[in-house]
Amino acid sequence: MKVAVVGTINKDLILPYENSPIESFGGIFYDIAVLAQILDRDNDSIIPVAYIGADIAAAFTALLVNMQNVSREGLQPFGERNHKVILEYHSPEEREEKSLFPFPPLNWEDIAAPVKAADMIIVNLISGWDLSLEALKKLAEVSREKIYLDVHYLTMDRDELGRRSPRKPDNFQDWLACAKFIQMNEVEFGLLSAECRSDIHFFQTHCQPDQLLLITKGAAGVTLLYQRDGIVGRKEIPGYKVDRIIDTTGCGDSFGAGFVAAYLKDGDAEKAAAFGNLVAAGKLTLRGTNEMDKLAAMMTEIEAGNR
Repeated sequence: MKVAVVGTINKDLILPYENSPIESFGGIFYDIAVLAQILDRDNDSIIPVAYIGADIAAAFTALLVNMQNVSREGLQPFGERNHKVILEYHSPEEREEKSLFPFPPLNWEDIAAPVKAADMIIVNLISGWDLSLEALKKLAEVSREKIYLDVHYLTMDRDELGRRSPRKPDNFQDWLACAKFIQMNEVEFGLLSAECRSDIHFFQTHCQPDQLLLITKGAAGVTLLYQRDGIVGRKEIPGYKVDRIIDTTGCGDSFGAGFVAAYLKDGDAEKAAAFGNLVAAGKLTLRGTNEMDKLAAMMTEIEAGNR
């Protein structure tokens, strides 16, 4: 199978809560690194579609040498500095973020060829302007059934100093309409659903009957919302207990990658969500993306400890 991942690859400086600083590649590199670990290395491929800044090009290319199932065809050279993110945590999950050296949005011409043969396409809005809405709409015209949209920083503004703050975009419905699968966390859902009575009311108001909405809730797991026979249903998929939290950065991205990998195998959304929860729990025990080679072992350990 082939999974394309559209978004932004960050240079991350993570200042964890009560832990030492971490420097690593971030953004959609969480999706890429997770998929590289859990997909078949001989028969499956991952196609990242993103800009690569001149200052990281050599190091990033060297990193991919050991990730044989990651294609380079969708990487777009960018002659300036790479997008950098500074994340400072004030609790395990509460953080302040600064975005430096932002990239321009990817256009249709940048994404069309790399995603053409993909079995599923993750569009992860790491910055919120990773690709233009026009490009996403064109992609939806030909591949909507394959699109998994992580709303992520579509719900965040950026000031002149790069500081991020919550916002509710006026046109968020236009973005949601382009995907079969929609992921957002509780904070993002709270912003977008402020005028709705419940999550079911939100689905009825802003989602289409064939869509699946996933609301991630950290250790509490994930809520699935869907429509069947004209009725909106909800399923709660519990999360996994983890003995020690090392770094919460990238857990939502890891969940999405895990969901997509599992869903492609048998099309069962509940099983895919449960697997996504396990992948996210495994990521909680790892520092940035630097220790992703330990992911499978940590998932096995966590699964055994939750029986």
